[in-house]
Amino acid sequence: MSKITITLNTIIQRNNETLTSDLDGEKVMMSIKRGEYYGLGKTGTFIWDNIDEPVTISDLVTMITEKYNVDKNRCLNDIKPFIADLVEKELIIATN
Repeated sequence: MSKITITLNTIIQRNNETLTSDLDGEKVMMSIKRGEYYGLGKTGTFIWDNIDEPVTISDLVTMITEKYNVDKNRCLNDIKPFIADLVEKELIIATN
């Protein structure tokens, strides 16, 4: 899989092949393809819950900053590595 540069215009959505379950308000996920388990904290769970349908990073940043009252630039810088990691693990799909 080729690396994708995460920008405000990047569109992301869940990979439907990822199994998820709620555990105490957070998500536990399994990649069927990789046979690996992953856990998401509160912000990761919030992101996962809001990418059922395709969404731009810009819109996602707006949702996060409204919920958590954080600066947009800081939010973007904080979520870019997280999003890139989910893409690399094929848990989500990203397109530019």
